Amino acid sequence: MTASAPLVLESHSADATERIGSELALFLGPGDVITLDGDLGAGKTAFTRGLARGLGLSSPIASPTFTIVSEHLAEREDRLSLYHFDVYRLSDADDFLDSGLDEYLYRDGVSVLEWGEIVADALPEDVIRITLKGTGDIRTICLDVPEKRLSILAHLRGALMGVPDVLIL
Repeated sequence: MTASAPLVLESHSADATERIGSELALFLGPGDVITLDGDLGAGKTAFTRGLARGLGLSSPIASPTFTIVSEHLAEREDRLSLYHFDVYRLSDADDFLDSGLDEYLYRDGVSVLEWGEIVADALPEDVIRITLKGTGDIRTICLDVPEKRLSILAHLRGALMGVPDVLIL
């Protein structure tokens, strides 16, 4: 189940989009799954770079368009790995399952799926769903979390209040 009132933010720069991802990372744990949906250029990879930074990862983040998944392994025992998917080239959830990609979702790390809506039927119920709209510097970011994780939205509201280039709508 998702929250009845998602958090809607407006980002005015790629850095601000990354900052939002970095703040969200503080509330993630092993096995968390995040979907990122939006048009090309909407900021999905920038958001993922922020998540990686917030998880304490230093490896470069680029969209894994042709490899489908990139593993960014934790650099310390007390950190989480990041499994970054771009499932744009898959047809549906069956492609995801037939490829065995769902096994990543149950590892001790965070899975982020760009174009996650394509494989939604293969994902656990408690997914954090993020939709990004707009291109260029101004983006609208809508975060929808499972009901049991509503505290994430309260944290983000507080952490992002007054941050340059981020508006809480």
